[in-house]
Amino acid sequence: MYREENYNREPEGRGGRRKPSAPPVHSHKEQRRRQLQDVAAKNSVFGNHRQNNSVYGGEVRNTPKKARSPKGGKGKKTLKIIGLILLLFVVLFGITYFYLLGSLDTQDFPKDDTSLGITDQGAIGVTNIAFFGVDTRDNTDTGRSDAILILSADLIHGNVKMTSILRDSKVPIDGHGETKINHAYAYGGPELAVKTLNQVFKLDIKEYATVNFEQLVDIVDAVGGVTITITNEEMSAINALMDDAFPDGEHLTSSGSVLLNGQQAICYSRIRKIDTDNARAGRQQEILNAIFESLKGMSKLEYPKFVRRFSAIVETSLSTADIIRLAPLMVRDFAVVQNTIPDENYETDLSGGTDSDGVWYWHYDLDAAAERLHSIIYEENP
Repeated sequence: MYREENYNREPEGRGGRRKPSAPPVHSHKEQRRRQLQDVAAKNSVFGNHRQNNSVYGGEVRNTPKKARSPKGGKGKKTLKIIGLILLLFVVLFGITYFYLLGSLDTQDFPKDDTSLGITDQGAIGVTNIAFFGVDTRDNTDTGRSDAILILSADLIHGNVKMTSILRDSKVPIDGHGETKINHAYAYGGPELAVKTLNQVFKLDIKEYATVNFEQLVDIVDAVGGVTITITNEEMSAINALMDDAFPDGEHLTSSGSVLLNGQQAICYSRIRKIDTDNARAGRQQEILNAIFESLKGMSKLEYPKFVRRFSAIVETSLSTADIIRLAPLMVRDFAVVQNTIPDENYETDLSGGTDSDGVWYWHYDLDAAAERLHSIIYEENP
């Protein structure tokens, strides 16, 4: 007898075991829909792009977030470390700058050739700096530069040329006719003084430094004094000047090789009555050269203290960058080459005397002196 319940029964297999029931049969459209859902699910898990929320009305499948790359995290951490190092460097540089050069009196100064009377360009690696020693001991002083030197820092040959220009040299000064070269500073300050040096000696000076003689006391003391060989006559002259400028200062008791303190050294550089202006310029060079020699023998650890004291008493056009650029010369065993213009051994036409205006001058061929000065500074053959 036929039974309805056995109509769809599967035949039993061997051993009486039944095969599992097959999934219900769906329409072709339904099967296609399920296949597309399966493909979409696989792509959402293994693919690198986001799928649509549904396929033919299927359920919304959320795409997993992309895992963060470990390499990207390390890169950001490295950038942070570099940033902190740069910040630390900036802070340390700022502290060093304000400690060493925070009190530096840097002045605005024209650097164009026209303003400074520059018609000839110098050599690469050589920086010429005009150095003015101004004596303002009393209120009547007009600010004339008692000492005029050209300091040539030569990074190529590793030396410093120090050339004194005698203050009584008669030269043309722009707008003031012919007069003593040291009057240029009184007439127009460092700008006119530098312009005069450039025009007379065909130089390319764009920087200057001015120090009051009174303040040189601190510089000499900062290097521990300077050793100078003096005569008995010079010893007496120093003591006489000490009584006038430093009544409480210490007198010298012997001649020969003597360690001078700041006050004694400045009095030595001011001696003029016992001989000539050339000898006076030579003494000023001796003091500066002795300072350089003391610096060379100074421990590098003592440099910051000296720079700090020196920067507090000098007026200059040099910027911090300029000073840093010249710093390598200070750590080398540099030589100091001294010269004077005019020099009777070279300026054969040199003569001195009182002119019709009642003023005493040095007269010499300025063009020939300029040619000699170039051979000194740039080590050129004349």
